[in-house]
Amino acid sequence: MPSTHNPFLLIQKIIKTQPIHHPATTSLIFRLLIDAHIRSQKPCPAALYLDRMLRCGLTPPITTFNRLLHLLLASDLLHTASSLFLDAKNRVPLDAYSFGIMIRGLCDAGRLDEASNLMEEFEAGGSPPSVVMYTTLIDGCCRRGSFDAARRLFDRMKGQGVAPNEFTYTVMISGCFRNGFSNAGFELYDEMKRAGVFPNLYTYNVLMSQCCKSQDLVFAFQLFDEMTEKGVLPNVVTYNTLIGGFCRQSMVKDATKLLVRMKDAGLRPSLVTYNVLIDGYCRAGKMVKASRVLNQMKQNGHSPSTITYNVLIDGFSRAGDLVGAANAYREMQDRGLTPTNVTYTILIDAFAREDDMDRAFEMHRSMERAGLAADAHTYGVLMRGLCMQGEMKDARKLFDAMKDKGLKPTDVINNMMIYGYCREGSSYRALRLLREMIGNGMVPNAASYGLTIRVLCKDGKRQEAEVLLSKVIHSGLQSCESINGALFDMQ
Repeated sequence: MPSTHNPFLLIQKIIKTQPIHHPATTSLIFRLLIDAHIRSQKPCPAALYLDRMLRCGLTPPITTFNRLLHLLLASDLLHTASSLFLDAKNRVPLDAYSFGIMIRGLCDAGRLDEASNLMEEFEAGGSPPSVVMYTTLIDGCCRRGSFDAARRLFDRMKGQGVAPNEFTYTVMISGCFRNGFSNAGFELYDEMKRAGVFPNLYTYNVLMSQCCKSQDLVFAFQLFDEMTEKGVLPNVVTYNTLIGGFCRQSMVKDATKLLVRMKDAGLRPSLVTYNVLIDGYCRAGKMVKASRVLNQMKQNGHSPSTITYNVLIDGFSRAGDLVGAANAYREMQDRGLTPTNVTYTILIDAFAREDDMDRAFEMHRSMERAGLAADAHTYGVLMRGLCMQGEMKDARKLFDAMKDKGLKPTDVINNMMIYGYCREGSSYRALRLLREMIGNGMVPNAASYGLTIRVLCKDGKRQEAEVLLSKVIHSGLQSCESINGALFDMQ
């Protein structure tokens, strides 16, 4: 159809060129155009027509404006959404939903100060912020690591008489757990119930996840029973969490029983379910059963992921089965999956544990040829292998190389280097690195202290040994074989 006969294009042309004689009719045409573009998921043309509508002195319905605002943010067009929101402030009767949408968009972008200012602006208009606004901003603060700000907002909303709902409590409980305040999280759960707010599925999943991380499976299953008694149906995430909890405690048999129970409940295990179970068998050294689960995964229509193969390669390597690791690696490539930094580091570690540093470094070179940069863990694996072989000069070269690349040696790497120096009887280098470690705010482990004290005693450096021993006593480190040996040497 020629453009001159296309009704839609004709309407657009009229809007652009004709003066407004009938505002109500023109407003209707604008609204129809905007709504059509929103339904077609075309945010930019919709925003253009809404902007033109505002410039014509016409007011769009708030529902249309809010739908467009939501689409813009869902399309990652925060800048356009912000501009439109600012232009509409004095022309459109923005409601709590409009402010809530923008606050969510700003929080998702990490622009918490702007989100907070927007909520204060809404409040200055004479209305208290809604529970949705507070919950959105609290969630944004928790996700961005500003937990103190989240707690202040939570206290403020209660002080204003805005009652937290199940989503608010869940966000706060999750924030407590992520920031290391486990007891506070469970206290909030108790407060939630006292306030008559019923936990939802996500609340229970967050609580059970924390229980499993704390290895408290008894309470985790008490929560599981409680949720089912209250009619909250567990989902795949619930079962994955509990299966993972069993696997962390090497209770893989119980995890397998729970998988059966999950299927009986009518839930289809996900890729994550199978990966967690495979990891459990690998950690237990039961590679035959891990391979069986892999086959079940394939039979049930799931394609193994890079994570699946990384777990299997690591499991075979730790079981001393390098042939099995190589087979898993080849199958991974045959499926068109690209080895990651983690894959290469696992293989490097496997060769290093077999004292085959030549192949470990060859794998490291392959990793670099693939365009992947070694991280601190990769360097640590190589350095451990060298330290175990007494190749401290080469280990030190790697130690310096990683720092030159901007990678900070972890406490594990520092402790391994100290161990290597002590093994070769180099008290000077061990003591220097230990002091450097303390100076960087790290805490050497008891073995590092004990071995360094012992090698100092052997070198006749009793005074330095006594100073270190005093630090150990005042630091409250638990005694170990190295410390006890050092005490014996000091007598």
